[in-house]
Amino acid sequence: MRENIYTIPINEAFENPCGCPLCRLESKLSRDALEYVMGAAMMEPDVRLETNRLGFCRAHLDEMLGMKNRLGLSLILQTHLEEVRKKGLPKGGLLGKPDCASAAKQLRKTEESCFVCRRVNEFMEHYYSNLLHMWEESDEFRRKFDGAEYICLHHLTELLERGASALGKKRQAEFTEHAVALAAAHFDRLQADVDTFCKSFEYQNAGKPMTEGEKRAAERIADALTGAVIEA
Repeated sequence: MRENIYTIPINEAFENPCGCPLCRLESKLSRDALEYVMGAAMMEPDVRLETNRLGFCRAHLDEMLGMKNRLGLSLILQTHLEEVRKKGLPKGGLLGKPDCASAAKQLRKTEESCFVCRRVNEFMEHYYSNLLHMWEESDEFRRKFDGAEYICLHHLTELLERGASALGKKRQAEFTEHAVALAAAHFDRLQADVDTFCKSFEYQNAGKPMTEGEKRAAERIADALTGAVIEA
């Protein structure tokens, strides 16, 4: 199957049998987007227009605060704050009287928008569509897919929603079976590990050794349910 800029990262993500491959893809996109916006792109007029308009979610702001370019971040936030003050704050309702509902709706748009999230989501859409195409067309990729440790619940949902329109009925059933089986097998392992961890606090099990996976059962369940942030 001929590769392109979207299929190469997908293949690379599935070559690592540990964790959720789509979490790896999304985490890398997030890191790349943060480095992009905090780098030379911050001085590009079209990028600044978008960061001024969209701003950033709290999670990505926290990551940007942890990066070394504090002046660059301050310049970005300086003009974004100006934009919020001019265009993001409500002006009032009918006849100039405050209207709670319309004011809240306008503020919600400002609160929920994020330049980095939008950039990541745009790339992820390409990854989802290409992954489904690769799974449909390539025996080799289907083997890679089945060899993944698991697909987290968040990315499983995203894939199945898109598979409903991208795949034919027969392929949908087959893909759903394979994708859900990955999650189910991992949930079985997690259930056993968290059961062992919880039982370790019973007096009769005091001092019994546990595996690293059993000790980290809660963290692993969180990753499997909501997706993991993969460090570089």
